[in-house]
Amino acid sequence: MPTGRAIEDPRTVLLDAGRRLLANGGPGAITSRTVAAASGVAKGVLHRHFEDFDTYLAALVTEDAQRIRAIEPRAAGSAAVAVADVVEQVFTPVTVALVALVISRDGVRRRARRAGAFGIPLLMDATAVVIDVLAAGRDVGWIRVDADIAALALAVVGSAHLLYAGDRGAFPDDEALREVVAAILAGS
Repeated sequence: MPTGRAIEDPRTVLLDAGRRLLANGGPGAITSRTVAAASGVAKGVLHRHFEDFDTYLAALVTEDAQRIRAIEPRAAGSAAVAVADVVEQVFTPVTVALVALVISRDGVRRRARRAGAFGIPLLMDATAVVIDVLAAGRDVGWIRVDADIAALALAVVGSAHLLYAGDRGAFPDDEALREVVAAILAGS
């Protein structure tokens, strides 16, 4: 007699459990055992749907990268406002925890990195989105034509990561982020 229960979409259930664990406990809270427990399934279900735990974590990173690449500014009026809005959407508790995992786990980073891509997955996805926002800002006259938007985007995302990667759950207030973005874009 079977002892388990059928799960309609085990992959989604497992990934949702991982996101909850990361959001509530950070990168230290996620193991194959905690994912299985949070999913309400046996640990073997995780390994049936993912080659190993790094593959599971890479799937979380890949899905978050897709979310990031779809971000568009909700607010505008200036390049600084649009960029700060995008950055606020990028850095969720889950994303901050995933970046820590990507930095610390080579296997996850290799699996999550898109073909031909470089740098740290998620942060480079965020950089691409900020480049697009800055390019649009240049098109409407908010950014100088000769500004190096790629360098500006790297500076914004790197600085934002430093602000968000502090104590878990202690994200910077909106004003602190806007000040940093405005300072980086000031001469542009």
